[in-house]
Amino acid sequence: MYPYWSGPWHMWGAWEFWWIFPLAMIGVLIAVCAFFMTGMSGAGRREDRTGSAIRLLNERFAKGEISKEEFEERRSVLAGQP
Repeated sequence: MYPYWSGPWHMWGAWEFWWIFPLAMIGVLIAVCAFFMTGMSGAGRREDRTGSAIRLLNERFAKGEISKEEFEERRSVLAGQP
């Protein structure tokens, strides 16, 4: 009998797809690095929301939709000042 026969998988070979696991690991590593480098980890998200809220508040004040007193009150609340 042939000494290197690998059972029912003899047509595929036992090591034909050995490269899939290292390739998958490289892909996961790249994805994790991209996740942390783009800031999707949550760091800095609060500043982005506050900045966009202040921008909207400035726009509403510039359009005349809110009064100066209301603008200053809301701006102080967004900035975290009492």
